[in-house]
Amino acid sequence: MALDNAQLGAFIAATLALVGSPGPATLGLAGAGAAFGFRAARRFLAGMLCGAATSIFLTGTGAVAALLAVPGVAPLMVGVAALYMLYLAYRIATAPPLAEQSGGRPVPGFLPGLLLALMNPKGYAVFATLFAGFVMLPDDPVSDAVFKGVIIMAMLTAIDTSWLYAGGALRHWFQEPITSRRINIGFAVLLLASVLLALAV
Repeated sequence: MALDNAQLGAFIAATLALVGSPGPATLGLAGAGAAFGFRAARRFLAGMLCGAATSIFLTGTGAVAALLAVPGVAPLMVGVAALYMLYLAYRIATAPPLAEQSGGRPVPGFLPGLLLALMNPKGYAVFATLFAGFVMLPDDPVSDAVFKGVIIMAMLTAIDTSWLYAGGALRHWFQEPITSRRINIGFAVLLLASVLLALAV
């Protein structure tokens, strides 16, 4: 079972570019980190990683393609995803300044992260591109798909954690109410813009 090193290098580069670029998931993580802090948003990250793993599995096995082939399913999924991301953008935009936050304030947890990953249209498009565009183990299609899935998940874990940490690094700006509000609204707008772009492709 020979590994095509040229394909592997190209696959890693493509995964880094596609998975690491701004999109609903990465901007949602950065926004959650900025609004609530890295430590508080770790469950949100865990949910998103579990959702991403499920999306990778569903895409790699062809289940997503089969589901989207059913009449009426694709528009319904897109509509539900858009509504949920609109809600998440609202949560980020309306998060109060750090000085006004209380210990009991709800923070997006595991389930919101899971739903964001499962409803992320960019994620499915990226995973489908990566699975279909590269063949590293040409003699064993099953092992090739599993190998690609493992690489995607490993890189996605590192990248998503970095986005959450980067958002959390902005927390020191959140002591000032006006700056805090502007950053929150900025992340919310970017999240909505990324959703529109993902739905347009």
